[in-house]
Amino acid sequence: MSFAVGLLLVTSIPAVQAQDQQALAQSSYVSEIHGVLQDGSGASIAEGNLVLTDSTGKSLETNSHSDGTFVFRGLVPGTPYRLLVMALGMNKLTREGVLAGGPLLVLPMQVDPLQQSITVFATSPELDTAPELSRTLDPTALTQLPSTNRNLAQFAMLDPRARNTVGSGSDGRSSTRLTINNQSFRFTQYELDGSTDSDFILSNGPQQNVSISAIGEFKLLTNEYLAQYGRSSGGVVLLSTKSGTDQFHGEAFGYVRPSGIQAAPPVSTFHVPNAKEQWGSTIGGPLQRGKTYFLGSYEQQHQERGAFIQSPTPGFFTGIQNSYMGLLRLDRKWNDREFTTVRLNGDFLKSNNLNDVVGGFVQANAGRNDIQQSTAGQITQRSMLGTWLNDFRLSYSNALPLWYTPFTPSIQIVRPSYSTTGGSSVEHLRSQAWQAAETISKTFGAHAFTFGGDYIHQYTNYNFISTPLGTYTFAAGPPTPNQMPLRYTQTVGAQTLKYGQDLVSAFAQDEWKATRRLSTNLGVRYDYQSNSSGVANFQPRLGVAWDAFGNGNTVVRAGAGLFYDQIYGQLQRNALNLGPNSSAASYTISNPSYPTPPTVGGAADRRDIMLLNPRLKNPYTMEVSAGVEQKLPMGWVLQLDAVFMGSRHQLMLDNLNAPTPFIRTAPGQTRAAVAANATRPSLFYTRSDGTQIAVANVEQVDNVGNSRNTSGEAQISRRFGGLFQFQAAYLYSSNITNVFFTGGNSTGTPSVWNVKTGESGPSDFFQRHRFVATGILNLPAEFRLTGVTVAATGLPVNPLTGVDNDGDGILADRAFGVSRNSYRGPAQAQTDLAVTRTFHVWERLSLESRAEISNIFNHGNYVKLTTTYGNGASPGNSFMIPTAGISNSDPARQFQFGARLLF
Repeated sequence: MSFAVGLLLVTSIPAVQAQDQQALAQSSYVSEIHGVLQDGSGASIAEGNLVLTDSTGKSLETNSHSDGTFVFRGLVPGTPYRLLVMALGMNKLTREGVLAGGPLLVLPMQVDPLQQSITVFATSPELDTAPELSRTLDPTALTQLPSTNRNLAQFAMLDPRARNTVGSGSDGRSSTRLTINNQSFRFTQYELDGSTDSDFILSNGPQQNVSISAIGEFKLLTNEYLAQYGRSSGGVVLLSTKSGTDQFHGEAFGYVRPSGIQAAPPVSTFHVPNAKEQWGSTIGGPLQRGKTYFLGSYEQQHQERGAFIQSPTPGFFTGIQNSYMGLLRLDRKWNDREFTTVRLNGDFLKSNNLNDVVGGFVQANAGRNDIQQSTAGQITQRSMLGTWLNDFRLSYSNALPLWYTPFTPSIQIVRPSYSTTGGSSVEHLRSQAWQAAETISKTFGAHAFTFGGDYIHQYTNYNFISTPLGTYTFAAGPPTPNQMPLRYTQTVGAQTLKYGQDLVSAFAQDEWKATRRLSTNLGVRYDYQSNSSGVANFQPRLGVAWDAFGNGNTVVRAGAGLFYDQIYGQLQRNALNLGPNSSAASYTISNPSYPTPPTVGGAADRRDIMLLNPRLKNPYTMEVSAGVEQKLPMGWVLQLDAVFMGSRHQLMLDNLNAPTPFIRTAPGQTRAAVAANATRPSLFYTRSDGTQIAVANVEQVDNVGNSRNTSGEAQISRRFGGLFQFQAAYLYSSNITNVFFTGGNSTGTPSVWNVKTGESGPSDFFQRHRFVATGILNLPAEFRLTGVTVAATGLPVNPLTGVDNDGDGILADRAFGVSRNSYRGPAQAQTDLAVTRTFHVWERLSLESRAEISNIFNHGNYVKLTTTYGNGASPGNSFMIPTAGISNSDPARQFQFGARLLF
């Protein structure tokens, strides 16, 4: 498939004729369906494409006239039909249960050049016939459900299959480290208006941040999604921005979190400052009615948050953070067959304690200044070419996902579970990405075909990394008289890296209404990544949904497919920064001199290097799902789903120069580094230029990991008209893996190299039980009460000795006789509530006041506990102690007040 700067020209195919009106009408008595297409302002929509399908799959097709009217003739009276409507720049709309001979159909369509699907039912609400597992939130849910942080990641966690891997109050891009289906958070993909929005280097979350008030739809795909979506085995987060309409509309808002009434943060023994203000506005409307629309959004935030320092002397450090987000979108309807959208957006964040870098055991002199920002733009060209619908998107982003410098550079001293002081690391990283994407769709009778693909060029031409001063690491706990450090680590040399990758995808899918009772999704996808050696990344997808009894009360769903993940750019960065040919070198000296640091970098000093296997392939997952959705009495709906996921070629570290295994037979046993080094296979590593360097650990990223995840979900929901909405979901899951590697220096490392015993266990963020409930209650006098409750079992804890038992220079040694992630933290539970009241000021102007409480019962929800079990037979006093810091636990009870002026 070739891409053009404009749009792909497709040969126009004449509209399908009515095949013979008697093919649909199996009776001598015939009737008609009359209707009109309108936009949100009531204006007529011309040249809309309408397809009417009966229970046998036979169809009629027509287009709306200049006044928006349409008609289907020769139909069987009393027979229910399915009507599919597509119009340029509008949502694709499906209406089920349409009866011939009924009243005039008035079909309102909403502006959305990304053509998200909306289903409207002619009778009572129907069950979902899509085989995919997903969750969709509209602007009402996004603005009304409690969200004291106004963080889009929180809305993903309304699905029990998703959870954050850091505290829900975290800052910046790291605040959206979502793990879905117990997969690595680095495999979660993000899209904004149909284009990729993933941070390809760090893979912490989305690269661009936009205000909630600018979002028209939030959708989370968790399993068996269409071939159109990919590059992830865990899940995909889809965001669509709002557009202007023929009527001016918008909001101005302000939220305040007063410091004096907030609860003390988890672990803290006293209150700390906790103040936050957010304000902004979104406005949209016509520049030329019926032709050109605009939408602009701006949001600003100021926060002063105290981070509790729990050891050695309790105290706090007040961090100050300011952030800004802006967006401008223009939509132009050139004629009834051409539509263009242009979006420009940017965000900027500055903090002196991002994610509480200072806090817990980290002292104030280890702090740093952080900056994060992005600027981006996208052009979407939508065209009707005959009866084909063509989308072409061109996007660009430029971001600083990581940009920090220390307050005062100094040697770092780490005493695990006690204190960390100093630091000298500096990193400046700029990333850029171009994407061209094309999607073409067409309905033929009962078939809705979609095919397309994209090309992405991602690169960084500036990644400066420097750690001029080293790090001493002592045994865990407080200092003892005449204590000496276990090791000294230093990276010598600084460098500026340049790297990138190219991605190509292609897909084809058919959403086929095989019979009145059977719907199928068939598709295939292909993904290519230049940083991977895998070239056979074909991914077949199949989904079916069956109306079991033909009455719409019971739908049985099933699906299966292959899903490939991407090799994230952090691995490429690490291999360049710490590779054998790098100008920087990392050295680890055991039993070093102190307090005067040893001189490192001599010819005899062994360095640790990082490699990528040249045959590294993309990890993949086979998914199989089955479920049933059942209408219950009094309007309740029950949904049951089971999913099996088997992952292969998972990323994992392999040490090519590991010392021989040191198998402990009793607690407390250790091996000296000198003895360990004497057993390594090689003393030297030959570089590409033929020279040799002395090496210790030669860690290579390989495809030797695997995992298995099985889950069952029960969900019940009901809408009580316009009064009340309720939904509750419970997830039970089982997970086993031999690795949980996230690319960091301390992840994916076994306790003993080349020994598999004890390595199989749950993933780092596995929760066997997870329950989520949401509700929206409309009360008298324009009051509204909304709430969210989440409850789950605690997170796994990996018990480590805190010393280098096997002498390999890596502190990943587990306690004697225990396996990876064999302990579990305390259960988690949180309830958030929000109360709003709307005051009608004048005609279309209203004021909404708001008060909300997060974690109303002030339950401690810990993401990170200390892992130092100790080197003895029983755990020490510092094992599984909660760690202070906003990224290490969810926030304590918080109050927030706000107001929205709506027009």
